[in-house]
Amino acid sequence: MVKYMEYSKIDKHGRVAIPSRIRKLVGIEGETEVQIRVEGRRIIIEPISKDIEARVREWVEEVLNMNIKPSQEEIEESWKWVSREYAEKKLGLLS
Repeated sequence: MVKYMEYSKIDKHGRVAIPSRIRKLVGIEGETEVQIRVEGRRIIIEPISKDIEARVREWVEEVLNMNIKPSQEEIEESWKWVSREYAEKKLGLLS
């Protein structure tokens, strides 16, 4: 889902200028640390927030917006290696 797009060039030193409109859209002001990663043939550049609480809130909001529904199907129990009671105790489901 593309919200906004502009074009830029990479210079002979591998540098690229991020247009001011895009910097404003993602909240980049002045010098900002970024994370750069590769996904397939895509280069993803994301600003790194120093405010951990804000990052957690953003992550929670993103996860909640995924609208993932828990599975309702019945799963056949096959506890070959550990008992169900042991597993639940290790997961903190039993006291």
